[in-house]
Amino acid sequence: MSNPFLRRRGAPLVYGHRGARGVLPENTIESFRYLRETGAQGLEIDVQNAANRVPVVVHDPLIPMQLARDPKGNWLPEPGPKVHDLSVAQLQAYDVGRLNPTHPYSTRYPQQRPLDGARIPSLDAVLDWAQNEAGLILNIEVKSYATRADLGDPPETLVEDLLSALFRYKLAEQVLISSFDWRILTTLRTQAPEVARGYLSYEQPDDNLVTQEASPWMAGLSLAEFDGSLPRLIAAQGAQCWCAYFRDLTEARLSEAHKLGLAVNVWTVNEPADVAQMIAMGVDGIITDYPAQVLAHLREYSEV
Repeated sequence: MSNPFLRRRGAPLVYGHRGARGVLPENTIESFRYLRETGAQGLEIDVQNAANRVPVVVHDPLIPMQLARDPKGNWLPEPGPKVHDLSVAQLQAYDVGRLNPTHPYSTRYPQQRPLDGARIPSLDAVLDWAQNEAGLILNIEVKSYATRADLGDPPETLVEDLLSALFRYKLAEQVLISSFDWRILTTLRTQAPEVARGYLSYEQPDDNLVTQEASPWMAGLSLAEFDGSLPRLIAAQGAQCWCAYFRDLTEARLSEAHKLGLAVNVWTVNEPADVAQMIAMGVDGIITDYPAQVLAHLREYSEV
């Protein structure tokens, strides 16, 4: 069976990261609609469970102080409470329509336009919108924490609830499920082997979330059993995609992944020089905060 995530017609697919985080508030319906207006085919979103096992679309396990105001309109003095402790109604009391100007996070996205009144959407609301978007590929990153059981529901629960929603909206065939917590992907392989999986990796030395031997994030899988080859390990799981941090990718590793039948999506690529490098290298998908800019770059590249 061919891999639908492999590079098409010489150009990589463009995935808007959390919609289009560099342009509009992240993980909001408004940002997703804008993404589609750019012509991008791929949408990357973050999903975890709120209270009562209701999937919602938000990145952080705690209400993020960098972009959330409380029901009185005040910026949060610190992160919290936990997403999985709140109902959807309680979550949607927070306004996530602009960046906190006093938080360093805001300096990373100076072009982001505010949309006061934007709310954290339920996954149902996003899927209801997505089912009418012809050709859309949904890359759903499941947020799960291999070292912190207190931050959310267990992998088996998260996968069960996600699949229930996908099957209810008949969207299971146009999604790529990814996660840094590979327990999610192991569970997904058991519960629904027909649903595409993408293994997120990060190998830089500046973070404790590192894809390395004996990492709790790798669900007991061993790089040593594959001579240290991450592409070989991922391909052996029957996966469709390796979702690599772009600075970890080399031409040799990309070639190895392609020979194994894996598509390779890279995250999060924003700078024009990095975008050009990834296009030239031959990646299959580019996840970016600026989808319109990457699409424009692709058009220029194709004319050279």
